[in-house]
Amino acid sequence: MKRRLIIVIALIMIIIPTISLGRVEEDLNYFDVKIGRTYAALERVRVSTEGVMAIYQKNEKGDSLMELPGKAMYISLSLGRYDEIDVYDDSNTYVATLPANGTVLFGTESGSEGMMSVDGKKYRGYITFIGNRNGLYVINHVDIESYLYGVVPKEIPSLSSEEALKAQAIAARSYAYSTMNKHINEGYNICDTTHCQVYGGYDAEQPTTNRAVDNTMALVAQYNGSVASTVFHSSSGGHTESSENVWGGRVPYLVAVEDPYSLNTINSNWEVTIDSDSLSKKLLAGGIDIGDIRSIDIAEKTESGRVMELVLNGSNGNAEISGERFRSLIGTTTIKSTLFSVEGNSVSGGSNSSIIYAASERRIGMLEGDRGSLSIISDYGRIRSYSDESITVIGDSGVFTYKTPDTIDISRGSVVISGRGFGHGIGMSQYGAIEMAKQGFDFEEILEHYYTGIEITKY
Repeated sequence: MKRRLIIVIALIMIIIPTISLGRVEEDLNYFDVKIGRTYAALERVRVSTEGVMAIYQKNEKGDSLMELPGKAMYISLSLGRYDEIDVYDDSNTYVATLPANGTVLFGTESGSEGMMSVDGKKYRGYITFIGNRNGLYVINHVDIESYLYGVVPKEIPSLSSEEALKAQAIAARSYAYSTMNKHINEGYNICDTTHCQVYGGYDAEQPTTNRAVDNTMALVAQYNGSVASTVFHSSSGGHTESSENVWGGRVPYLVAVEDPYSLNTINSNWEVTIDSDSLSKKLLAGGIDIGDIRSIDIAEKTESGRVMELVLNGSNGNAEISGERFRSLIGTTTIKSTLFSVEGNSVSGGSNSSIIYAASERRIGMLEGDRGSLSIISDYGRIRSYSDESITVIGDSGVFTYKTPDTIDISRGSVVISGRGFGHGIGMSQYGAIEMAKQGFDFEEILEHYYTGIEITKY
């Protein structure tokens, strides 16, 4: 019976002409966006609409395949068959078996103007499915402008100044076009997480951000005739970063710039305290097994002040890692950027010995040999390692000041990490853009500040 129904549906696909999806596809630029979680075989996904539901064939000018009986359908990946989905109506009655290759679109009779729901969450455009050994992917087949309606409010506060919202809309549109093949090997274009851009569908939309999308329709940032990969982050902390210092490849429009607009904003300054045991456990979970952490040495910084290389000294050895990896292992919401410095709280020995910290082992040896018993004082009573500060050393022979102590002992204590900004620091600072808009800059001036040498054009 199932095989016969598949044949009937296939015939319907060929012979029934209605609304032309071919025309819609030519007029609008569509993306396949993976939404939500991946469903296991036989696990059902509820797809519904307030109007009449219909099935369409993607990229075919033959259009509507058939109208479905009811406003809600349940979809599941066929057991043992990764290339097929089974369709059931709202009363659990089997309706059809269809390809699970992203070519069959569930929509409304109004086509691209319709609104679909997936497990109660609304999306513009169409819904389709891709099956594989990992499970069932739910895909939103949606035009770029409708997609941006669901992106911009998830990436920037919707009550921000209008010019900042416009800048975000153009950055998001440009980034989508420049990364539209990011997941092409998996059968779709982009996902709805921070791996691509956060996308919340219709439920995330706000009037202010929709207006910003509409008022910048089809505008993108270009560099030398190609759409720029306009990455962005929350806050630069006062200075953006060059792409090669984070990702290893130089991009001419993603170079470090002074960013005073990101000072005195949200996350422009932050501090976190981590005890040495927790630090050791997080590093071990990331494959760095050096025993108990004894000290952290900031070995190299970029011109903007971000940490490029760290040397972690433990009871069982040492490890060199990048600032970005260190941030990832500890947690990107804990260590909000690599624009940080390290302070250590330590336990010293008896009254005749003092804690000695300095920029290198060579300097420590020199201090012990030449100055006798030493202690270090900082402005907060802790040992600090800011590149623009100094430490005062009190010894038997007097008081001495040394610049830039980068090795911090944290044995039997904790580490205090103080930083500025939030995110990788490359491209547009969103809170910097908000401040620029407050100061009267328009969206084009904002984008040109953060992306060197770009121009704003129609796509």
